Amino acid sequence: MSLLGKYLKGWRFRSDQPDLPVNEEVAVFVTERNSDGTGVAQIGDTTLYVEGVEAEHLEKRVLVHVTEYDPQEGVGRGEFREVVGESSYTT
Repeated sequence: MSLLGKYLKGWRFRSDQPDLPVNEEVAVFVTERNSDGTGVAQIGDTTLYVEGVEAEHLEKRVLVHVTEYDPQEGVGRGEFREVVGESSYTT
């Protein structure tokens, strides 16, 4: 193995479009809430619209059940399950 190969062993590039498997649960930060009550979470270049988000869930880490995901468009939909964490930026 070359010196470069040894140096780069185990490295990989992060994707800006994550894989969001349908019927799986993912933890995301809800950053905004639309006028219709749908929460919005940005994951890289992907937008995940979350049903069932209340105003108190903003800037919180929440568990979402993914119901739809289009990797070509980078858009998905999911259902709010529960709050699983706080943001370090909220007071």
